[in-house]
Amino acid sequence: MFFLDHLYVMPNSTTGADSIFLQALSAVPLLTPMLLFFVFVVVFLGGIIRQKVKTGTADYSAWAIIASVSTLLPTLLFSVTAGFIRLDWLLIVVTLNILSAIWFFLDRKITEV
Repeated sequence: MFFLDHLYVMPNSTTGADSIFLQALSAVPLLTPMLLFFVFVVVFLGGIIRQKVKTGTADYSAWAIIASVSTLLPTLLFSVTAGFIRLDWLLIVVTLNILSAIWFFLDRKITEV
């Protein structure tokens, strides 16, 4: 079926899983940022909702730093192999970590930290 060759190319799995993921990322370039955004939102909103249910109030700055660190870990794993994540997305995640840490430490009193 030579007329279907241009529609879908099967991933080449002879070199390992990295090449399959890199081919998927080349087909969908926003896959990595969407995955990182999903991790951040699930941890941030999930933590806030569970804390509100349990105590009646939520600590937004603490959950922001927990969510940003939870996003930083897969980002650093993605940065090990070239092509998984672009440098600008890595810098955005590191900046988000720094800003959430500043928010967390400025939100506390001296006796709370």
